[in-house]
Amino acid sequence: MSAPSPTPERQRARQAALAIGAGVVIGFAAWLALDSDEKGIERTVARTAPPPPPVAPPPALPAPDRFADAAAYAQARTGNASLAVVDTRGVTRGLDARRTYVSASVLKAIILVAYLDRTARSRQPLTPQARAQLEGMIRRSENSPVDALLAEVGTAGLSDVAARARMRGFAPLLDPWGLSRINAEDQARFFLEIDDLVPPPYRPYARSLLKTIVPEQSWGVPEATRGRFTTLFKGGWLPGDERGWTVHQVAKLESDRGPLAIAVLSDGNPSPEYGIETVRGVAKRLLP
Repeated sequence: MSAPSPTPERQRARQAALAIGAGVVIGFAAWLALDSDEKGIERTVARTAPPPPPVAPPPALPAPDRFADAAAYAQARTGNASLAVVDTRGVTRGLDARRTYVSASVLKAIILVAYLDRTARSRQPLTPQARAQLEGMIRRSENSPVDALLAEVGTAGLSDVAARARMRGFAPLLDPWGLSRINAEDQARFFLEIDDLVPPPYRPYARSLLKTIVPEQSWGVPEATRGRFTTLFKGGWLPGDERGWTVHQVAKLESDRGPLAIAVLSDGNPSPEYGIETVRGVAKRLLP
């Protein structure tokens, strides 16, 4: 017996169901295609978006125009004045920066580094006596400890520090040690790198000495920059003869802009106060 033929009503219902199913399938496929295209666009945008612009480094400190102002001031002073600056970008500028001068007490910072290096190499502790000598020599610029400390390091120890600091105009002299020869370019580079030249175990100690020079000797650079920088420095002076007074100061200044170094060397000053004012005037013109 054959199956009964579907009624017209059932045929219409079946056709409607097939049409609805086909529509659902076509719509789902279209949604998938659209979603895929949108994701593809997102991926394309992500790949082709330009990188953010680079952050410009802060301008060098001191600015070139400030160096020019300080150099003009130094050049106009009585006697001879040399200036060297290593700015926060590592650029060195100088005024007669390779002219040599007698070192006076600026040599004591080199003696400090040489003695601490010798102590570290010997693997011996820094004795209380040595600490007292180094503190007197650096913080109060006493001369009495120098001979004993130099007897330990000798010219070889001083020359080794000079070689590591890439000094080109340094000529050490043990007696009289204050007549050793230095230049501003060498001293600015030396102070900029002084942390690296001191053996790591003694860096905090050396920094503490160079940051705590007694107030009566904290003239010049630290006086002009007080409160705005961490300052490590050493000054030196020699009484005048027919050529006038020798007055020097070398400093490393630290801030959130980075480190910089200043060396001002002078001789032929009519008085020590005149030389101190030269150093102070240079520092005030170099730094905002």
